[in-house]
Amino acid sequence: MIESWVEYAVINKALSDLVNDVESIGEVKSALKHIISAGGKRTRPVITLLSGKLCGGSWEDVLNIALAVELIHTASLAHDDVIDKGVMRRNVETLHVKYDTAVAILVGDWLISKSIELVSSYGEEVISDFARIGMLMAEGEILDVYSIKTPDFDEKEYFKCIESKTASLFAFSAESACKIVSGDRKDVERMYEYGNNLGIAYQLVDDLLEYLEILEDKKSEFESRTLPMIYEEKYGFEEAVAKTLEHIRKHTERSRNALSSFEDCESKEKLLIMVEYMTTFLLRNYVGRNKEVLRLLESI
Repeated sequence: MIESWVEYAVINKALSDLVNDVESIGEVKSALKHIISAGGKRTRPVITLLSGKLCGGSWEDVLNIALAVELIHTASLAHDDVIDKGVMRRNVETLHVKYDTAVAILVGDWLISKSIELVSSYGEEVISDFARIGMLMAEGEILDVYSIKTPDFDEKEYFKCIESKTASLFAFSAESACKIVSGDRKDVERMYEYGNNLGIAYQLVDDLLEYLEILEDKKSEFESRTLPMIYEEKYGFEEAVAKTLEHIRKHTERSRNALSSFEDCESKEKLLIMVEYMTTFLLRNYVGRNKEVLRLLESI
């Protein structure tokens, strides 16, 4: 779907140019080519480009932010795969399996440093926001790692975890683009609400798919404690799925509603499509012929 969008092509070309032009040692360049060429949905940087246009700017105004968002996300995947002992992601070997653990950690560090360099041209407020997001992502991952070891990891702790590790970067992707091209603080707040709620809904979808054990392009040895697992202990399987889907419905609706005051245009339409693409579309695409879950999906 979004792979046909011009924004997707712009991001992929910019990433390819970045890797090809980077001046670094061979080990770093080789690892960068592996992890970037593995692909991905590029949803976060595409959201950045679309948000910049929606709020009155152009792709060029926010391209470095979009690249920074994708690089810090990629770094988090490299580090997460080491922590989770992941062996496959996007149907290719993870970085620490292809090379080794040291390379995966250090290339992740390199990506974070490069993302900071890219953000540095946008001024103190955006740099400060980006640094805060990096810390939140790390804190969220720590909560996730210790979720199975913490007896009181409940629904409240779960949402704190996913807002930090996942939703914070989605929120920054939309909010920062608006902040760079527009001085309208109300619009900045609306874009934050769009990204934050989309990030929450997306992580809920990802956790539900893992709970249903139907993800095929991601394999790891680590299992964290997620909302469907928490609900199953209290209510049983079907109610766990239904309650998780209700949260997904609520946050997708909030994400869409955040854009309601913006004038209709192509960028707004694509941002709304992005909400469906990252929630309902993913669920239906993976669930397939599971009639029981498909019936529950009708609620969102």
